[in-house]
Amino acid sequence: MLKMIGRLKTHYLRLHLHGKTITLLFATVLMAMGLQLTLHAATSQFLFDMDGVRDPGSLAVKLQDVHAAVSRSIVVQLSDETRQLIDEYDGVSSPSVDLQKALLADLNRLIQAGSLYIFYNFTDVELSEQTQALIAQNPKSGEALVRLNRFLLSDAYPYELASLSEGQTLKALKGIAACRENLRQIKLAREKYRIANADTDPQWLSELSPEYLEKKALLCPADATAGTPGVLTEGASDPVLPCSYLYEMRPSEKADQEFLLAHEGDMRPIVRCQHHFLNLSVGGKLYRNGPQRDIYTSNKTGFSMLDDYMKGLRAQHGDAFLKTQEGRLKLKQATEKFVIKQFVPKMLSTLKEEIYTQLKAQLGNNILNTQMGMDILKQGTRQVKDQVSTKLQSLLEAQLGAEFLKTEEGQDILKKLSAEIDVFSLNGH
Repeated sequence: MLKMIGRLKTHYLRLHLHGKTITLLFATVLMAMGLQLTLHAATSQFLFDMDGVRDPGSLAVKLQDVHAAVSRSIVVQLSDETRQLIDEYDGVSSPSVDLQKALLADLNRLIQAGSLYIFYNFTDVELSEQTQALIAQNPKSGEALVRLNRFLLSDAYPYELASLSEGQTLKALKGIAACRENLRQIKLAREKYRIANADTDPQWLSELSPEYLEKKALLCPADATAGTPGVLTEGASDPVLPCSYLYEMRPSEKADQEFLLAHEGDMRPIVRCQHHFLNLSVGGKLYRNGPQRDIYTSNKTGFSMLDDYMKGLRAQHGDAFLKTQEGRLKLKQATEKFVIKQFVPKMLSTLKEEIYTQLKAQLGNNILNTQMGMDILKQGTRQVKDQVSTKLQSLLEAQLGAEFLKTEEGQDILKKLSAEIDVFSLNGH
């Protein structure tokens, strides 16, 4: 700026302009400088500081998640250095200082660069009233844009990034560091158990102790009940040892979870802390709950919800009720709602996205426009339909019973399942 002023001054002196003109020039330049300084001061209060990035480890893990629309849209805008540091992060250790600094610098650059709001990237994110109001203003620059972007990021990553709204500010949860260490120990114990047991998971977390894990690691420091059975969800309490953590591979959920793991990959939680909203994924990574993907927050799938519904019917009417026409009709309606209409379409959509991602990664972005790509998709469609149909029928039989599927209601469910799968296609992405 000073060099520019010097050049302008020399230029005007050569033209023999009067002093008043030079004074006016200086005044104009200084006003512009003052405006820039004022704008910087006005927006700097909305930038993140180190305390504003509350959980950089969880944030890095979520940015590794290619299936989360918000994270995908942000990662492509990060610097090459930051992306490399994110890719190298193991997801369980304390993130390096370099990674934390890189995240901070890039986030602050992004919220000042342009609007981060693209509707379809935020469809799963519950936006605050302040955020919605700023979206309606559609700011293009200045303070309003920076405020909007800061609110968007805080809404998308509520446990990782501090909010500007005082009412939304979350206090640090007591004992979360110790809880993280517990989950890290559970991760290591599970790995050793699987090595010793032909890559199979334990029925319950208590099977990891005492050979692979001290039993105290099963107790979250924030659990006032010290792992008392029944404090989580029905049927989820470890039958052997007090346990604060929700284990997703317990017997009642195992078949369902194994099917989902094959299609949703390493980000799916296997152990959850309901006290700290902290998850240990199948791939051994730790991250907080969040709105970007259902698996982050909810441990309920279509089959889990159906199981809860059946337990409710049994508790209210007894086992015999499920064999009556009224009971079968209720089961049919619940299965259609939770499994056929909710679970299956979402699972097929996720599977489709994964197939496209892998194809592009292995064969290039243009492969889908070639005849070879179309042939692969055609063949893949048939295989996916057959595999999904077989597995889902097996799960329904395990959930509802083979006898139920022979009834009129059961046959109707199988027909609707087949119809839902038949419309699945890998073409037209």
